[in-house]
Amino acid sequence: MDGIINVYKEKGMTSFDVTYRLRSILSERKIGHAGTLDPMAEGVLVVCAGKATKLVDSIAAGEKVYEAELMLGLETDTEDITGEVSRTAPVVCSEQAVREAVHSMQGECWQIPPMYSAKKQNGKRLYTLAREGKVVERRASRITVYEIRTDGIALPYVRFTVRCSKGTYVRTLCAEIGRKLGCGAVMSALRRSRVGSFRAEDSFTLSALLERKEAGTLWTAVKPPIYIPEDTAVTFGKFDGGHLGHQRIFGKLFETAREQGLKTAVLTFSQNPDVVVRGENRPSISPGPEHLSRLRNFGFDYVFEFPMTRETMRLPAEDFLREVLLGEMRARAIVVGTDCSFGYRAEGSAAFLRERETVLGYRLYVVDKVTVADSDGSIREISSSLIKEKIAAGEIELANAWLGRCFSVAGAVIHGRRFGGPLLSFPTANIRPTEGKVIPALGVYVSRVFLDGVLYWAVTSVGTNPTISEGNPVNIETHILDYEGDLYGQKIRVDFLKRLRGQKKFASLAELKAQLLRDREAARAYAAAFPRISD
Repeated sequence: MDGIINVYKEKGMTSFDVTYRLRSILSERKIGHAGTLDPMAEGVLVVCAGKATKLVDSIAAGEKVYEAELMLGLETDTEDITGEVSRTAPVVCSEQAVREAVHSMQGECWQIPPMYSAKKQNGKRLYTLAREGKVVERRASRITVYEIRTDGIALPYVRFTVRCSKGTYVRTLCAEIGRKLGCGAVMSALRRSRVGSFRAEDSFTLSALLERKEAGTLWTAVKPPIYIPEDTAVTFGKFDGGHLGHQRIFGKLFETAREQGLKTAVLTFSQNPDVVVRGENRPSISPGPEHLSRLRNFGFDYVFEFPMTRETMRLPAEDFLREVLLGEMRARAIVVGTDCSFGYRAEGSAAFLRERETVLGYRLYVVDKVTVADSDGSIREISSSLIKEKIAAGEIELANAWLGRCFSVAGAVIHGRRFGGPLLSFPTANIRPTEGKVIPALGVYVSRVFLDGVLYWAVTSVGTNPTISEGNPVNIETHILDYEGDLYGQKIRVDFLKRLRGQKKFASLAELKAQLLRDREAARAYAAAFPRISD
């Protein structure tokens, strides 16, 4: 399971206890939390599971809010009430002096972490050294107390709320307040009420999560693996291939973000709804990791993938807008195409977004489709489906024009059936494309190979080697012009530029070899006519 869970850690548990139990509840081994809470503390513990674990550091870097209680007149080795007492003193200060001491903690300062803390020094946890009876010199960290206020005084107890930066030890703040008052102090209670945008009132105890699992509604407590700490201009969609139509939307997104001082964010989807509902694994122009990589290459500040499952597909359009786009993605501007759809039964649309624009306080921008002339002269709207249709038909030049780049296939070079070299003196690099990727029509293509930062002209065959034998699977074999070397195991990218001919079964290997030589010369002629083709 991939996602973020806002857990309410109860007193008496360690943060490790929480993640250990969540592995069973979520059926996910890859789990991490964004900021340790001591066993005596309670409150928000943000836990990331699966792909969301990469967000742990970003979430942990956010500001935190604590509700704390300190006890004056006491000092311990842990700076909280659970430690060994090292000093007691009478409490003779006034309430006004207490308020002033608490308020004096506000601002930036250098804070030395307590010995009983999870901080590492020379590769070892400080609490491990402390339990060995060692006290070492600790490096101070720069922290910020943005706001601190006294909530109640009933001496020797003082309650306060603090909003602070990452790395702030509230125990140490309590001890420092005690030192300022001359009587010492320890932390006697602590509740973390917020981490970034994760609030205690929205959190779930482990028992509540277990109940939801048993009821089959656990997914409602798991937020998508998204975390953005600043306001954004957002677009969302599958964006398969990143074609010219998508690029028009992206251009408007960048323009809007620049004008309004926002960050750019894109939300794509982990898979096509048809895969989830009907198990139809339709081929993509850019499947899997390639899809996310291509989106990131456009230069967005944030790119996230919404997990498309049977459960998340039941999310109403209203909830997707409020919770995901405006909440998780922090959208202040939304850019969509005219045909956008989202939410349960695709009830969300551009009109749906327009109706709620003023009430919910975001700006909406709807971008028209890009139209182009097809090979038969008809006017078509560019879409991923249309481009896949052209690729599958071998109309690579049209597909490339509408993509705004070359359609490509990448992969590690594998051992083929060794026909090209030994039989034909025509060595080829064989690659197996990513599963789920659309494959060009069978035939021979002028291509280029990107290898070790260099582009080489090439001839690529997509076919089944019918001249050699029948019943072979489809192979992608590339003969690189003017290149010699062992490519096995190396990753290459093959750009398809022009289809020279369809697949043909020849009467003999001699005829096949003669045709391959003609194909190679055709590729050279193409390269000579177009010596500089942009990536």
